[in-house]
Amino acid sequence: MKIVVFITQTQDTEARIKVGSSGDSIDPEGMKWIMNPYDEFAVEEAIQTKEAYGGEVILITAGPQRASQALLQGLAMGADSAVHISDEALGETVDSFIISKLLASELGKIDGVDLIFTGMKIIDEESVQVGIQIAEELGIPHLALVSKVIDIKPEEKKLVCQKEIDGGSVSVEVLLPALITCPDAMNEPRYASVPNIMKAKRKPMKTVSLDDVDFDSLGIGRDTVGKSGAKIKTVSLEVPEVQRKLKIIKGSDETTVKGDEIAESARELVKLLRDDAKVI
Repeated sequence: MKIVVFITQTQDTEARIKVGSSGDSIDPEGMKWIMNPYDEFAVEEAIQTKEAYGGEVILITAGPQRASQALLQGLAMGADSAVHISDEALGETVDSFIISKLLASELGKIDGVDLIFTGMKIIDEESVQVGIQIAEELGIPHLALVSKVIDIKPEEKKLVCQKEIDGGSVSVEVLLPALITCPDAMNEPRYASVPNIMKAKRKPMKTVSLDDVDFDSLGIGRDTVGKSGAKIKTVSLEVPEVQRKLKIIKGSDETTVKGDEIAESARELVKLLRDDAKVI
């Protein structure tokens, strides 16, 4: 089987986010970047599928030069090769529509793809759109919130998955090729060992420049890549201010508290929870 995994790079989940001087994007200075956590589940599922049915796993990402580190992580986990659509403009705010166009176009150059995995969402903006839009671009079935791949029949070009629904689950059968977006309950991603990290550096990684992309065939212009050409624009970003307040409800100073004082303190507590905290 030929399996493709779309991945991306995001800010570290433990990073302290600062708003940039423009007010509509984060400040990347000193930022630590990681593979999008949901994409780790996609890579793991792809590798497990290869181990069960044979074949190869190809990673594809679109991002600035630093995004190659996410590809190296996926290669160290067990993927066979990678493709990097690289341009610094892809490090700016690029909406899911443009990213989906670029990724689907690159996948179209790979013959015989049977199955495609990607994370359910990207944790920075959480639009949950990229996987769906790629499937739409390719004209193939899309399966979301898949908790388990039950069976793959390569000869019949069929895939059976278990999807979570309200109150239970349902089994769905689709024809291959198909795209699966992976939630966090799907598997447990493996850690890359030191020997595999070293081997990853010797695995094939193809770099594609935006100058190599045929934008006319995609129906978009070169100037659509980047913040200025995004269809969805961020107007402003603000870091929430956390205010911690302590309110002490005074009671009797005596060791034994009287019943009427307890009742009065309880009434005061309810009033504060309703009027100030607004939790009741």
